[in-house]
This record gives sequence, structure tokens and C-alpha cells, in this order.
Amino acid sequence: MENYLQLKDISLSYHTKEGEVLALCGINFNVEKNEFVSIVGPSGCGKTTILSLIAGLLKSTKGEVLLDGEKISKDTNIGYMFQRDNLFPWRTIYKNVCIGLEIKHKKKDQQSLQHVEDLLKKYGLYEFRNSYPSQLSGGMRQRAALIRTLCLKPKILLLDEPFSALDYQTKLSVCDDVHSIITKEKQTAILVTHDISEAISVSDRVIVLSKRPAKVKSIQTIDLKNIESPLKRRESPKFSKYFDLIYRELGSEK
Repeated sequence: MENYLQLKDISLSYHTKEGEVLALCGINFNVEKNEFVSIVGPSGCGKTTILSLIAGLLKSTKGEVLLDGEKISKDTNIGYMFQRDNLFPWRTIYKNVCIGLEIKHKKKDQQSLQHVEDLLKKYGLYEFRNSYPSQLSGGMRQRAALIRTLCLKPKILLLDEPFSALDYQTKLSVCDDVHSIITKEKQTAILVTHDISEAISVSDRVIVLSKRPAKVKSIQTIDLKNIESPLKRRESPKFSKYFDLIYRELGSEK
């Protein structure tokens, strides 16, 4: 299905002591089902604000956000991964992963619990289900955080710089892991990142924003689908061409 997610002429203003500030101006883009899209742009341009609008946490001043043909609301089933894994240190990995089910009052739903176990087994965390977060590596913790989100079967997954707190080597490995899981689960995903290389390595398309008030400067299609691993994509001759193109876009004032 085309245009699974639609942002239509989105603008957002907020008020400060100095007056009204325009943060987003006429944002338009679509995301297809099962597509992986990244958003890049200058610091402070409003990338995370766009995720908050898609999640229904903020309301736009103008325009509308549609998911599967319906307006986004706080009740829309949307998954959100933050910069840190936010696992509770006093809960086991299994209990951390199940916390969404507890909040949704599905803790006794056997089908949901079986889905949790299946995900833990499928992605190598089942044997660590009774361990605590402090006993796991940073990469395994992020995998647990992703499984916690996926066990609720969200309609779309939003990722807000989920690898930024990791060291470079771990970041590359975890990026591969997360991309593999999202692809295998056929999950529609939007990643916000300041890292151009990261965006290119995981995405079907990259949306480039201007400085604030943010507008869509360009949308770049990344033709690397024949290479499954983000790490391997970085070795492709096309990779540097995409990097240079997006880098120039970000540096242009027009």
C-alpha cells in the first residue's frame, strides 16, 4: 500500500517570551508500508518534533498526519525507541520486555506472551531473559528495547537516534542488528539521525530538512536494497556518492 503514512502541509509554531517561533513550515512527505525512511537535518531544525507529531504527542498548527488513512491520535499504536534503552535496572530482561503488555493490560494474554518468547528466541535473548540490564552489553540492551517495542505490534516504529549513546564499533554492530530485526518483522520505520552515513546505510529513502523553520529540501532514494547489511552497504561504490549528495544538500542555504 502506497502512502501508508502521510504528512500533509505540516506547520508548527510555539510561543516563547520573545514571541511566536515557527519550527516547521509546510512539511510534506509520505512513507510506504514496510519502508525504512530516515530524516536528517541541521541540529535543532525539528527532526524529533516531527517524530512527536507522528506519535501524536504534539499537535500541528497546520496540516494533518494520517496513518493508514486515519488521523493520528494518542491512541494510535505507534512504537517509539529513544536514544537510551530506558530499561529498568531492577527488572529482568523478560519483565522489561513485558512492561508494555502490563501497561496495555495484556499481561495474561497467552498469545501476547508467546509472541514475546518467540521474539526473544528469534533474536538471541531468550537465554538471558532472567538476567538484569547491567549484565548485558549495550547492543543486547538495545535489542531488548526493540523487542519491548515490537511485542506490541506497532503500526509504525519511530527511532530517535537510538545508536547515539553507543561507541562507534558497537554502534555499527547494533545498527546491523536493529535493521535486520526491523526488516525481518516487516516493520515500517522512521529514523531520525544526525549521522548521514547511518541514514544511508539503513534507508530506502532519506528526507533532508533545511535549518529552522524546517522544510523538506529533498528526498533521496537509496538504491542499495540488493545489499542486505548496513555494514556492507557502506562498502558500496554508490555509498560515497549518496553521502556527498546529502552532505551538499545539508550545506546549501537554498
